Amino acid sequence: MNLRADSGAPAFDPALAAMSEHLPGALLQYVLAPGGEHRIGWMSRGCRELWEVAPQAAEPDAELLWSMVDAQDLLALRASVMESSRSLRDWVHEWRITTASGRRKWLHGVGRPQRGADGSVVWSMVMVDVSDGKRSGDATRDSEARFRQLLEYVPNVSVQGYGLDLTTRYWNQASERLYGYTATEAIGKNLLDLIIPPEMHAGVVGAVTEMIESGLPIPAADLTLRRKDGTPVAVYSSHVYLNIPGREPEFYCIDFDLTERRESEAIRALLQSQLRESQKMEALGTLAGGVAHDFNNIVAAIIGNVELALDDVPADSPARTSLMEIRKASRRARDLVQQILAFSRRQVLERQVLDLAPVVEESVRLLRATLPAGVDLSLHIGEGVPCVLADATQMEQVLLNLCTNAWQAVRGDGQGRVAIRLECHHGSPAARDAAPPVAADVAPTAWARLTVRDNGQGMSDETRARMFEPFFTTKPPGKGTGLGLAVVHGILRDHDAVLEVQSAPGEGATFSVYLPAVAGTSSPCAEPMSRQVHPVRTAVPQGPTSCTWTTTK
Repeated sequence: MNLRADSGAPAFDPALAAMSEHLPGALLQYVLAPGGEHRIGWMSRGCRELWEVAPQAAEPDAELLWSMVDAQDLLALRASVMESSRSLRDWVHEWRITTASGRRKWLHGVGRPQRGADGSVVWSMVMVDVSDGKRSGDATRDSEARFRQLLEYVPNVSVQGYGLDLTTRYWNQASERLYGYTATEAIGKNLLDLIIPPEMHAGVVGAVTEMIESGLPIPAADLTLRRKDGTPVAVYSSHVYLNIPGREPEFYCIDFDLTERRESEAIRALLQSQLRESQKMEALGTLAGGVAHDFNNIVAAIIGNVELALDDVPADSPARTSLMEIRKASRRARDLVQQILAFSRRQVLERQVLDLAPVVEESVRLLRATLPAGVDLSLHIGEGVPCVLADATQMEQVLLNLCTNAWQAVRGDGQGRVAIRLECHHGSPAARDAAPPVAADVAPTAWARLTVRDNGQGMSDETRARMFEPFFTTKPPGKGTGLGLAVVHGILRDHDAVLEVQSAPGEGATFSVYLPAVAGTSSPCAEPMSRQVHPVRTAVPQGPTSCTWTTTK
């Protein structure tokens, strides 16, 4: 390594040359002459490792090193050298080169300029290869960019990043959808002011403090946080604590919206409850049907023999009175068997296109003949009630059972009222939103709604839960069989109907039966006419609030 005599540079120190042999990279003196020529005063042997050239080749020809600079970095490198020569400030720069063997490298150089006696500028420079660090940094940045892009667009997973002072640093798109704040609104704001309800502030601060002291993340948990509009939102929240050397510690919250999950669980629980109820009713129906079939044969034999005995016994015979009681009891037993068969679906179902209005009117005439004293019965039939596919006899039985239960509930109150309404309903009952039709493939949009409402004593939670069970009754012994609502349940199930019940102790009860309209009909089979058999004296709640075969208060 030789110093040119005309360089104006400081004399070369042999001790420095010896030391440079043990340093990474290369040491050199770079000279910018007053006339603008660039040359190298001296170079250490490390230049062979960096540029793959010998000092003897590079010292007389500085352009040899310049020729290796990547074209995209060349102008910036020359500008940095010229700026340092004008200001005489330390030169620091990084650039890429391609050596003669084709290797690409990142070089980092630093140098301090001095002005020589002849007006030249001389730099004492140190050059090192920083390719590995550059590649590592680029990889880290690429990895972080991919990570952030992944978090930004992952659906339904809300990710937020916070500093240890709870200042928001990251807010992905799922967080915007979940909590209502945009990233611009959230970043820089305190976590407590964004999504934490006031009653949770102390707990969150304590949990973060413990995380900082222990280095362990906050345990995952189900939380109820707060949206921008103040509404609560249920989330499953887990946390990641990051303490990367050289960077300020931070933590991330990963939140999953539990709203749909909890709604699904509620619907699943409802469907499971309905399935258990259906299975229980099916089993009871099978048992009751088998018993009723055999019992019906016995009752038929009793009635037949009683009729024969009555023909044989004189009218003034004392035995005739006993035979008449046996016949009366046998007929009650026969009627009971018919109810059991209706519940167990063992009767023949004869469904046909039916206008319910005449059926309801006829049933009301029968009911008025047996109406207890002190009970007022009213009927209202609206316009445009659609035709339904139903068995007229069984529809009469449904109405008779519902009305009988109603006036038994109001008997003794002095001002008992039972109101019957038949009207058209458009849309879906609330029950249809929670459970599919029993047998229909396509949910109808028009219904005939038959409502029976009373102002009686109402039902408790326990009674509502068991009201469709066969042989369950709250009436005194000898006053009821407990089959009325069980029979209604079985008939309506066969008719793909929806039954909704509203009741609470002391508030009476409302039973609403929804029968699907016959496809293609939105009005009665006959020309509609206004019917007002009796003025309506009590208001009937509008709009169903419960599900098929379930009840509400």
